[in-house]
Amino acid sequence: MKIIFIRHGEPDYSLLEEAGYTGFGLDLAPLSATGRRMATEAAANPLLEQAEILISSSVTRALETASYLIRDRQLPLFVEPLLHEWQVYESGTEKFEQARKLFFENHGCLPARSPVQYEMAEQMKDRFFRALSKYRDYDTVALVAHRMLIRQFVPDETIDFCQFIECELEI
Repeated sequence: MKIIFIRHGEPDYSLLEEAGYTGFGLDLAPLSATGRRMATEAAANPLLEQAEILISSSVTRALETASYLIRDRQLPLFVEPLLHEWQVYESGTEKFEQARKLFFENHGCLPARSPVQYEMAEQMKDRFFRALSKYRDYDTVALVAHRMLIRQFVPDETIDFCQFIECELEI
């Protein structure tokens, strides 16, 4: 299956941070003004013409991005909760950054006696394949998701907001 990965637009966490939200609460963040502009511009990407459907993470920034991508085209939208962002099981920016560093140092594995708990690469891949298994009959799908999830399937590179990356996967 051909997957057209699309990273969501730039989010604005300010309102939620001011309200004291942490962890998954931050997944309620909408796009910033820049993120909305990026998503509007991304809607003109010719790769979307190849897609039979658009699948989106259920996280607000991904769903809002998806809404811009399908606004002017007849492309069915499916929402998949299992395509959420990488999970760090402890709150706080410091813990998140520590987990991210450990994740990359340990090639996606969780070291024994890790000071912070997080989702391993294989767990991310497993939930991705579980979510996409029901779409096996499609040849090409566009998918709005998150950088850490996308990185499990494409070479280590910077994945910018609203960047499109094509990938062939056995689903």
